[in-house]
Amino acid sequence: MSDRNGSKRSLYDVLGVNKSNSCNEIKKVYFKLARTHHPDKGGDPELFKEILRASEVLTDERKRQLYDESGIIEGENGVTEGSGGNPFQGGGFPFPFEVNINDLFGGMFGNPPLQRGPLRKGKKPAPIIQTINITLEQFYLGHNFEININRSSFCTACDHSGAKVKETCRACNGRGTISQNVQMGPMIMHTTGPCIECQTKGERILEKCEVCSGTGFLQDIRNLSVKISPGTRPGETYIFPEVCSDHPAFERPGDAHIAIAEDTNDPAFKYFKRGGDRLLNLETTIALSLSEALIGCVVKIDGHPGYDEGLFVKIPPSFQGDKYCLSGFGMPIPGNIGKYGDLFITIDVVISPMERTLFTTKGSEVLTPIFEDKIRAFTCSKESIQTDLFLHKV
Repeated sequence: MSDRNGSKRSLYDVLGVNKSNSCNEIKKVYFKLARTHHPDKGGDPELFKEILRASEVLTDERKRQLYDESGIIEGENGVTEGSGGNPFQGGGFPFPFEVNINDLFGGMFGNPPLQRGPLRKGKKPAPIIQTINITLEQFYLGHNFEININRSSFCTACDHSGAKVKETCRACNGRGTISQNVQMGPMIMHTTGPCIECQTKGERILEKCEVCSGTGFLQDIRNLSVKISPGTRPGETYIFPEVCSDHPAFERPGDAHIAIAEDTNDPAFKYFKRGGDRLLNLETTIALSLSEALIGCVVKIDGHPGYDEGLFVKIPPSFQGDKYCLSGFGMPIPGNIGKYGDLFITIDVVISPMERTLFTTKGSEVLTPIFEDKIRAFTCSKESIQTDLFLHKV
């Protein structure tokens, strides 16, 4: 990757950005370059490959740090993920954060309930779902974040019994339950209940397991890495198999489902909503004054995730409810680099009292010669026409 003089260009030079730019800023520059240099739009395929390669490195915190420190690009020259650095660094999302798994994923991860005799285990518990809210910009640019969860796993040293040395419970003979006859008046009732001596386990601990301190469980941390691609739809669910705590009632731990949703506190969602096939279009409404609607004007649309400085659009003379389409200014299409959905703009005409006065006086004089022959004719006498109208506001 060299310039015309043969000198090697850095990845920052390829995108025209500085080392001080954030990953999100670099993503926005990349999207603008992709619109221009994509081969489908007549761009140079080799140049586009360089732009894509530079973006993949500089928008990933870990890959970027490796490149800044050593000039090495992960995946090239034998360098692969995990060959160095902390694999859990990166993001910029308000995560990573420590999660109490009992609070986050329900009480099933706390101390297991007592078993009442031998139970037939299920294969695995139902999946636990956690919803994460993200902004429109994060949907547009894509985002990575990680969740660190605390989980309980079976202690293999004691086969999760909690005992280094144990014996069969003499009270229940290892059954975990005690049967007895109870005299109730003239009748004798046969009852079966849990063994208190061994807490229904059928065994008594003589010496606690030193590894788990007699609990039968060990605590560890599991990392969930969620990678959201540009254009991902809300409601997308990322499945992490068998990452929840071990549970004595099941053969395998449960799955964790991380669902992505729109952050309703993000101001961008007040101006834009997603629609159309696969929610790839953006929709917004623009308020125009009567003067702007009659003549047309240039408007600045704020809040578009791809344009920090605002998106400027020329609106032609319009009427209330007119809807315009700006092709290619919607959400990125997943799996199609450089391609986007559409932006739909609906016109809302707001008439001020001053404009109403001007229109009913001078405006009427100007428009009468143009539209006079288009006005409906009347057959009654002028004296029978009622003219004492007044504006009634609802």
